[in-house]
Amino acid sequence: MREQLAMLPGTVLGPRRRSSGAAWHTVDAPDSRLCRDALEEARECLSEPVLMHSARCWQYASAFADIDGLRPDSEALYIACLLHDVALGAEQNQVAGCFALIGAERAEKFVRRHEGDDRTAQIVHEAIARHMDVATPEGSEAALLHDAAHLDVSGRRIRDLDPRCIDVIESSCTRESFAADFAARMKVESRRRPRSTAATLWRSGMYPAMKANPLERMVTSSKSLSRDG
Repeated sequence: MREQLAMLPGTVLGPRRRSSGAAWHTVDAPDSRLCRDALEEARECLSEPVLMHSARCWQYASAFADIDGLRPDSEALYIACLLHDVALGAEQNQVAGCFALIGAERAEKFVRRHEGDDRTAQIVHEAIARHMDVATPEGSEAALLHDAAHLDVSGRRIRDLDPRCIDVIESSCTRESFAADFAARMKVESRRRPRSTAATLWRSGMYPAMKANPLERMVTSSKSLSRDG
């Protein structure tokens, strides 16, 4: 309920109507072998809609870093954003677990397997493990991934962003089919781990929040305008 109330202003009002007039652009991925390998891993593990969600999370997390005055480890944040949903609906028989923790462990092993340092592996693990928390966690990378993921799924903090920033990100990383794809995977997750945080959020109204996300409404509106045109 706290989560639903926190999202209410953005859900009802949508993005701010006034833009700052700033020239917005997407943020490039950190130029490292580890980040390139993480992108390949994400491409192999994720559906196209979830891959685009992960890419948007990187962009929105970068925007929130500027807004909140945070200086995250960009490499660790990028990897966490790309890989935070790799275990969504995974078959591991961990009834009381959550895909976020399973994914955190997989991502940490990925970083270590690709010769990432201990600090990066630990940051990636913490950020992914905490991204489904109701409250924003401590730690720059964990907080930024959390808020970016919650924004992209349900619209939380949407009014903190400049409309031009949203337009640039949404036009660069298509949202096509995301809600349906993500919802189907959350249903599987809820059946496999019914006592998990994800299952609890799903049962408490996550799907209606997804459908009411102003970002989803923007996609629907754009489709309507395209058909009318």
